[in-house]
Order: sequence, then C-alpha cells, then structure tokens
Amino acid sequence: RLRRTTRPMIRRACVFTALLLVASRAEEAGASEGYSDENLGDANSQFEGDDAPKKPTTHPDVKASFVFPDFAKPRFPMGEPVDMLVAFSNSGNKLFNVTELGGTLNSPYNFRFIVQNFTHNAGVMALKPGEQRSAIFTFTPDGRLEALDFQLHLFAKYEDAEGEKFTQVLFNETATLVESASETSSKIFFMIKLLAVAAGLAGIKIYAAYDKYDKKMKKKANRAEAEALAKQPVMSEEWLFWFSWGQAEKGKG
Repeated sequence: RLRRTTRPMIRRACVFTALLLVASRAEEAGASEGYSDENLGDANSQFEGDDAPKKPTTHPDVKASFVFPDFAKPRFPMGEPVDMLVAFSNSGNKLFNVTELGGTLNSPYNFRFIVQNFTHNAGVMALKPGEQRSAIFTFTPDGRLEALDFQLHLFAKYEDAEGEKFTQVLFNETATLVESASETSSKIFFMIKLLAVAAGLAGIKIYAAYDKYDKKMKKKANRAEAEALAKQPVMSEEWLFWFSWGQAEKGKG
C-alpha cells in the first residue's frame, strides 16, 4: 500500500527533503531531471530496444524523483527488503491520485521474460495542485534466485480526476543481485561443518587402515616367533628332569 513516510530517521528525512527540492526544481525547469549520481535515477527514463513495451504515458504536470537510501549502487541482497523512496510533485491546477507503485525483475536478455513480479503497493495518495508528497515502495528479491544481473523495472501509476491513467517509469536499469550477509554466513558455516565431517571421515579411514596394518604386522610377528620356536631342538623328558634337579640342588647349596 502507499503511505506517507513518517519514520523518525534523520537520514531519510534529509533524503525526502532533497527529493522534494529536486522535484521543485524539475517543476521550474518544466521537465524531470536525470542524475549522474550512483544512487539517483532519471524518473522519466523509458524503455529501449526491440523488446521494449509500449512507451508509458505521463502527464507533464506530474514529476517524480527517487532514491535507494540504503544502497549507493543498484546491488541488492536476495531475500531482504529493499526500500525505494519516491517524491512526487504536481505543478498543475488539477488533482491527481497516485494509485500504484510496483515493478518487475526481468531477464537481462529478454525484457518480456519476467523473473519476479513484485507485489504492488496498491492504494490512493492524493496529489493536489501545487503539492509535493513522498512515498516508499519496498520490494524483496527472491532469495532462491542466482546472484546475477537482472533488468529491474519500477514504476508509478496515477490518474487524474476524470479517470485518465498515466504511468511513470521510475527505474529501468540493470540491477545486480547479491547474496545476503546471513546467507553468506550460513554457507561459510556449512562449508566449515562439511570440512569437519570430511576430516572426521578421513581420520576414521586412516585409523582403520592403521589398525589393519598393525594387526597384520602382529600376526606376522607371531608367525615368525612360532616358526623360530619350531626350529629349536626338542628337550627330552629325562634331560628336563635332570636339569630341574640340578637347579634345585644349586638352590640348596
């Protein structure tokens, strides 16, 4: 849904103020301005190429500027919400209603192929003559996507009091999806755990091999000892008797 920004955050308040100033300057210039800053975009940029859809219809009295306050570049973590702050201005003499903020994530090779359709912030935000207002659109790239470049298309829809509809392109550029910090930590933990398991299995195999070798060597030693005993001369019972008697006599003496 559309909502006015009321968060008591100094940073975002400053951003909104800057956006409203930008929108005000755009009114004076009679056209939306494009920005070369890494985190600002041209609110009136349109599609290009053979695969581009029909050019959206905008009203000259309505201007829009945007910013991604948490990102200096369009590099967004998968599975985490991304805020886009939008400032609208109405330089005309009639009422407009902003009805939707939405967008799609498209294949970089074929714009018609939609990878993800973001839930639209449906609602109504009145934009009175000479008024400037701001709104926030939050979208979340699917965490199951690959960390790749995609075509990100974000837009705003509005209409006048007579019901004539207009579409303003807010962002239509390549955006890079990256793994979130939590996902990266999970993968590192999983790799460490996997390495620990692998090391444990390797240790078990080494111990089993050593135990097998040790048993083999003991068996070989026992066999050699038995063979050595077998080669010794056999003592007769008479000799053993006299040998034992002699030892006993020595003990008496």
